[in-house]
Amino acid sequence: MKSNPLAIFLQFLWLGCTSFGGPIAHIGIFRQQFVEKERRISESDYASLVALCQLIPGPASSQVGMGLGYRFAGWRGASAAWLGFTLPSAVLMLCAGLWILNGGGTISGAWFITAMKIVAVGIVTQAVLGMWKQLCVDRETKIIALITAIAFYSVPTALMQVSLIATALVAGYVLASDPDTKSNPSIGIQRNHLLASVGVGVVWVLGIVVALSVTNGNVWVDLIAGHYISGALVFGGGHVVLPLLESEFVPPMDSSVFLAGYGFAQAMPGPLFTIASYLGAVTINQSPLVAAMVGVLAIFVPGAMLLSIALIFGDRLTHWKRRLVFVNAAVVGLLFAILINPVFTEAVYSEVTTGLAVLSLLTCVVLKRSPLELVTVMVIATYLCHWLEWI
Repeated sequence: MKSNPLAIFLQFLWLGCTSFGGPIAHIGIFRQQFVEKERRISESDYASLVALCQLIPGPASSQVGMGLGYRFAGWRGASAAWLGFTLPSAVLMLCAGLWILNGGGTISGAWFITAMKIVAVGIVTQAVLGMWKQLCVDRETKIIALITAIAFYSVPTALMQVSLIATALVAGYVLASDPDTKSNPSIGIQRNHLLASVGVGVVWVLGIVVALSVTNGNVWVDLIAGHYISGALVFGGGHVVLPLLESEFVPPMDSSVFLAGYGFAQAMPGPLFTIASYLGAVTINQSPLVAAMVGVLAIFVPGAMLLSIALIFGDRLTHWKRRLVFVNAAVVGLLFAILINPVFTEAVYSEVTTGLAVLSLLTCVVLKRSPLELVTVMVIATYLCHWLEWI
């Protein structure tokens, strides 16, 4: 692949059309393409880039893609990689939002909404179980996850999420620091780069403060603020963004419409964060196209800002990995709370939907089929139930 933005855009556009399976699968696909096939980056450099992106909030696989684009052609390459990888699923999610706005969720299309909500049952359950196993490995992290779940279930607000994540971050800094790492992370960085990173960090923090402070009720401001704070605070990317977005947009958005969008996202290639395109369209139905674009930009911008800082500091940030263990545990708790309400409470409400939920869990958790296969199974099963007039 030539190192120019257009070539990067076209290659990532193809990857955005074909990369199913979520962020872990995306990272594997990137490795296969650029490490094994094209040998554009070494195994160790790619592993370092992945580790760096997993240390900062934001959409991990998209950040890896932007990092690759940056290595190939600077910031123009990073922008081209992001646009190419994001565009296909953003367009498809916009179409899903337009379908909902045109009555797709009423009567004749209600069975499909039910199918998408049942898909969310399997996907989120699998995510919670997998993250619990990987991230809650000792008594302290398990307790933090459970306390976080109870607190957020009791008070499901954006302020509560920020408070829980901030508390976990402070606790990790104090209690989980690595005594073997004493180096100054600013050593060896050019002054102008250091000043630029500080400036970007200040803007990132100010964005969170403003997003939490807006109360004027303007739908455009709320759309930007809700997506910005979700993109800024999501550690781990992928399914973890669900509780953040849910607390920002439900209500006023009906929870069944929200969960349907999450179900749609499972069937799409590319980053799950493009659910912002769907949310923008259904939130501001007078200008769905513009609202979808604004939502997508707002949710990806904070992660891109942090990536620019991470690329400047590079390996100097790796000593923070141990300090994020409590944040990761808190994230598991947030997702667990969302699994209970609204995922289960909205999707499972009768004997038939209970049976469909069991089928979703068997397909996703027990048989470990891909999200696309799960969507296919649940659409067929739910339509049969609709045809038989069971739902």
